[in-house]
Amino acid sequence: MRFFTKPIKRSLAKYLIVNMILPLLLVIFLAIPVYAEELTKDDAYKGLLIAALLVIVAKVAKLMLAEQDTTPGNNDSGPPPYGYTAEDLEILAKVIYAESRGEPYEGQVAVGAVVINRVNDSQFPNTIRGVVYAPNQFTSVSDGQINLTPNATAYKAAKEAMAGKDPTFRAIYFYNPKTARNKDFFKRLTVTVEIGNHVFLK
Repeated sequence: MRFFTKPIKRSLAKYLIVNMILPLLLVIFLAIPVYAEELTKDDAYKGLLIAALLVIVAKVAKLMLAEQDTTPGNNDSGPPPYGYTAEDLEILAKVIYAESRGEPYEGQVAVGAVVINRVNDSQFPNTIRGVVYAPNQFTSVSDGQINLTPNATAYKAAKEAMAGKDPTFRAIYFYNPKTARNKDFFKRLTVTVEIGNHVFLK
């Protein structure tokens, strides 16, 4: 399995299913009534062997289609959404992982959405790099956790946020009430939603 890339695996599996397995099963299904009277015991054994081989091939093809690499840090599941670069995806996945890796998946998408919302807000820099590395904005940048290697979930959450998913209802801030230092600042803002340990605001 490891000798082929995912696109090749999927293409090969689809080819096997569509062009070989299904037509062969159809031919067998149509041929059985025609030759049923002429079948011998040896023919029956051969048929069972062919059927078993087809089942094995079908299962292999199914595994190839379903196979996913969830290795932490592996980002080979395709390019970022239109309008973003590979660097954008990498930085967004890093900040999501650093700021919310212990949060539910929706909360991780929400952190990514906050970054995207800031990019689209005139109060903040208009790039993901500019937003994330702006001075004193993200704790993970200040304490170095931004340099941790994101896992597959962080990349997935980053792509969803880039594609427009926003569980925060356009929030441009988030914080953890249990650990935040500058709570007075957040009290002046409007809460949009709470997800996991984070409160999202605008």
